[in-house]
Amino acid sequence: MSRVNSRQRKIAYSIAIILLLGPIVYLGFPAQQDAGAGERATGLGKLAQLRQDYDLGEATLGKVDPSSSAMNLVLLGLRGPAASVLHLKAIEYQERKQWAKLRATVDSIILLQPHYVQIWKFQGWNLAYNVSREWDKVDDRFYWVKEGIKFLMLGTERNATIPILFHDTGEFISSKMGISDEKKFFREFFVMDPDPKFENNGKRGPDPAINPDGKDSYLVAKEWFTDANEKDDNDGIERGVKGKTHVFFRQGPAKAQMNYAETRSKEGFFDEHLPAWKEALTEWTEVYGKYRFTGLDDKLYQLSCTEDELKELAELNGITVEAQRRLWAQNLNMVNFRFWRDYATTESDTLTLDLHTTFYAAKQAYIEGRGFDKVGADGTTEVSEAQKLLEDAMAKWLQVREKYPAMFEEGRYIDDALLIVQYWNAVHQQNGKPIPDEFPLKAVWDANGSQHMEMERQFLMETRSQKFSVN
Repeated sequence: MSRVNSRQRKIAYSIAIILLLGPIVYLGFPAQQDAGAGERATGLGKLAQLRQDYDLGEATLGKVDPSSSAMNLVLLGLRGPAASVLHLKAIEYQERKQWAKLRATVDSIILLQPHYVQIWKFQGWNLAYNVSREWDKVDDRFYWVKEGIKFLMLGTERNATIPILFHDTGEFISSKMGISDEKKFFREFFVMDPDPKFENNGKRGPDPAINPDGKDSYLVAKEWFTDANEKDDNDGIERGVKGKTHVFFRQGPAKAQMNYAETRSKEGFFDEHLPAWKEALTEWTEVYGKYRFTGLDDKLYQLSCTEDELKELAELNGITVEAQRRLWAQNLNMVNFRFWRDYATTESDTLTLDLHTTFYAAKQAYIEGRGFDKVGADGTTEVSEAQKLLEDAMAKWLQVREKYPAMFEEGRYIDDALLIVQYWNAVHQQNGKPIPDEFPLKAVWDANGSQHMEMERQFLMETRSQKFSVN
């Protein structure tokens, strides 16, 4: 029979409980905010400090509407079902076009699941793409595009170690401002917001929440892509980024720089053309091209690769040089690396810049009414300024094609040639002159008959709002 009676066992258990509670209380004690260190937690609460330092806490749970049905589920520990209820509510409010309630509900969802990346990605996309298109005025659309971008930016603050959220923020800014149907307005609004509250001394300025320095949208997007790549470098996860193929993920900064250089030239800003394209070429070949990716079977490859680097990578991978060459070629083709390298090289040439400036000047001459021939007192006819510039552009197009033939088989340069001819035809028509049987770009024009209607549409889009007058 045991010599330890019931009373003694209870005393022993109590002492053990007290001893075990000590470390728990010590580690789990609430943290204190150190006023001298900003937001850093101090005090006895070691676990609380770690949660705050590594952004693992869920202190936002208490901010959910206490009167909502979701809060009842939260109090029962059913945070997942509570978030699902809010998702359904958000869809309902969106269908009913109750935008204020939709925004508030979305805010509640992220309070419940602040580290669930897909919520940030989906709801940011929903606000910027789905909700924005429900509005008729372009100003209102831009407001909801900004809401989607701001939502993702908040996600990057709450999940500062997740590269894909930084990348998606750059992608939203790049695509909505650069390729959406409203891009002409959105690019202007990005640096000069239509909201009166951002006016200063009668001058419109950007929304500082998304563009504090008033930069071009592509340059802001490039900053986000660069931050995403830095996060990717530091996350320690092999094979790259969750949510996007790594070799496409890393090209963000270089592509944004190319888009910036191309778009600024289309808008008639040529002073930055050569330096912007040279920077894009460096970004593509020396930064993105020199990054070592992990491909199939954990084999390393590099897109911009010399023969010595090819041999070095083959040795590291434990494969033959020919096998390494095949791996390299497959991935080169997948990202169309040579095309973008050659495109940036072509655009970095002064000859190409001369072509762009001449064609832009020709379009401006036509739009401003300098496309009419002048008849002198002696009956002689002076060909219009627009026609002279367009024919000069044709000649320069052929010169650039001769220097870079591979780049002129399809794509933008062919479109440029067809549009030059479209303007040239229009000049002849408005002067009542027949189209000559022969002209410098006739072979290109005849070989691309299927694109003539598209060129006419593009021509009308560029000129339909203009009124012409004879000088």
